[in-house]
Amino acid sequence: MNDKWNAFVKKMFKVGTPECAITFAVIAMLLALLFLAVGFWRTLLIVLLILVGAFIGGVKDKKEWIRNLVNKLFPPRQNIPYREQNAEIEKAVKEATEDTQNTQE
Repeated sequence: MNDKWNAFVKKMFKVGTPECAITFAVIAMLLALLFLAVGFWRTLLIVLLILVGAFIGGVKDKKEWIRNLVNKLFPPRQNIPYREQNAEIEKAVKEATEDTQNTQE
């Protein structure tokens, strides 16, 4: 029986199977009933608290997970220190002015 249960649970979340369709239909029905019974904002609060509980219980290294999420949402820039950037800009301007002076002569 344990093998049958494991196979059923795997099919519940495999997209395209009838078990998956039934699972998500039941989840959608529960959400709809929550919206009707307690309202939109309270339902969102309940869903948010469930997600926070799942995060606390399911993620082993929370700091690393949050760090990876933030880095995916806002990738770190490769900043050039201002002094080096300023020197590069001055060099490019100097070369550009020399080129224009050479072409005018």
